[in-house]
Parts: sequence; structure tokens; C-alpha cells
Amino acid sequence: MSTATSTTPTVRDDVFEAVRVCVAESLMVEPAQVALGSRLVDDLGADSLDFVDIVFQLERALDVQVRGSEFEWLTRLDFSSPEVMQGGFLTDAVVARLATWLPALSTVEDRSKITPRMLFSLITVEAMCLVAQRRLDEKATA
Repeated sequence: MSTATSTTPTVRDDVFEAVRVCVAESLMVEPAQVALGSRLVDDLGADSLDFVDIVFQLERALDVQVRGSEFEWLTRLDFSSPEVMQGGFLTDAVVARLATWLPALSTVEDRSKITPRMLFSLITVEAMCLVAQRRLDEKATA
């Protein structure tokens, strides 16, 4: 299974299938509607409670801890903080940290103009796969 960018790791088929099933069940959509590039909010209609449900399902399905991952960091961002937001846009430091697991950022023309709304619309199935895969790899080497 290939990814959208050459700078991100390739998502393993087994991880994609597990994420696909969890996303489909959580959002009550057909698994065939869940593609690697599907945006959880814009394409599949997810909301914040759905993210929580997907994360819990992934933890059960893959027997890994996902809650302490990038998703928790993202949901705890203080958008009123000058370290996070300046002039209505995410800071370069925040965008750089997000780029390590959010491949859809590579599609944004001007990364200095990312709003919180844009950010959540960039969370894709691929991003979920990368976080889950990273956790599986960490568990395997522990």
C-alpha cells in the first residue's frame, strides 16, 4: 500500500485493513468507502466523539496504546497560546511537529496559513494508520 508522499513511511496492508474496519464501524460507513486518503471529517463525516471511538477501537483491534499518541497531543493543543497560534494560524513549530504524522499537510500550498479548522480536515485514514503502525513498531521493539 503506497502513501501520498515519498517522505512518509509506507502503510502496511494489515494496519490499513484494521484501521479501515475500525473507521467504518465507528462512522457506520461501508469499508469500501474508507480509502487511505479519506479525510475523516470532510469525506467521512467524523466528529470529535468519533475520533475517540476510533482510537478506542484501534487500541482493541491492534492491542496497542494509541491514546498517548499524536492524537492526544493534537486534541490538547491550546489554540489561544502564542506558541500554537499567531495571527490566526498555527505556528511553524506546530506545523513541523504535525508534518511527521499528517501526510495531507504536504498538499497545503501555504503551510504558514493553516487554521485549526484546516488542521482537523487534514486528518486522513493514512494518518491514523501511521500512528497505529508506529505504536505497533514500538511495541515490537520493546
